[in-house]
Amino acid sequence: MLHDRAELKRHIADVLGSRERRIIPRDNLRESAVLVPLSWDGDDPFLLVTKRSMSVEHHKGEISFPGGRAEESDESLVFTALREAEEEIGLKPKDVEVLGLLDDHISIVGYHITPVVGVVPCPYEFTINSESETLLFVSLASALQDTVWMAEETSFMGKGIHIYYLQIDGGVIWGATARILKHFVDLIAGRTIPFGEVSPEAKAWVKGLLTMQAGYRLNV
Repeated sequence: MLHDRAELKRHIADVLGSRERRIIPRDNLRESAVLVPLSWDGDDPFLLVTKRSMSVEHHKGEISFPGGRAEESDESLVFTALREAEEEIGLKPKDVEVLGLLDDHISIVGYHITPVVGVVPCPYEFTINSESETLLFVSLASALQDTVWMAEETSFMGKGIHIYYLQIDGGVIWGATARILKHFVDLIAGRTIPFGEVSPEAKAWVKGLLTMQAGYRLNV
């Protein structure tokens, strides 16, 4: 199914459209949306992510989906995700085929995140702005494997949660982005994909990033 574009698109749209999406009350959280961009390199599906620059306010240097805070003029959170993707990576809203929404998520810095899954063309003339350092690609086939996901337990807002990690070419996906991606691949697979302990390499990458973020804050 992964290599049949039409079948995979149908499967994702059916899965997202037939389930009851988890909706988290927004309360005092900052409303935002991200685009989960799905595309193909030949017959191989992949997801597009960005490595954020060190000039953004939050999550400096981290790997994330394009997206950002909703504006009062946005007509919907789908609109927010598409607007932010155009600003960040030059992806025109008309070029995105929206397949549906994933569950709401909350980031540790107080953002209420609604992920929007959409199919984007490839090849495409992406143009990144100052919020991003580079574009990276996540093989969907790899992300669906039983041996690639890592996690550690912690607590957030009084509840026990897993912090997921996924090592890719160019760095490590973790935090809210990894949680959104793990949710997405679990839905595609129709099961909870297992995870193992976090590798020393992945821990070192994240520790180095957090150290760099702290050093950058001290110097600005």
